[in-house]
Amino acid sequence: MARERLSAYKIPRIVRFVDALPKGPTGKILKRSIDRTALTRDPAPADVAARRH
Repeated sequence: MARERLSAYKIPRIVRFVDALPKGPTGKILKRSIDRTALTRDPAPADVAARRH
């Protein structure tokens, strides 16, 4: 399994599925907007797909 081969810091704590990612005028994904959204919103049970044990 991947968990056995990956370092702990490389395993995501939470996986969230979204309909669309924020993009700028050039079409690039705005990574800073994603970070802000992840920090300000608590994950609902439906959003959480995997948690580190």
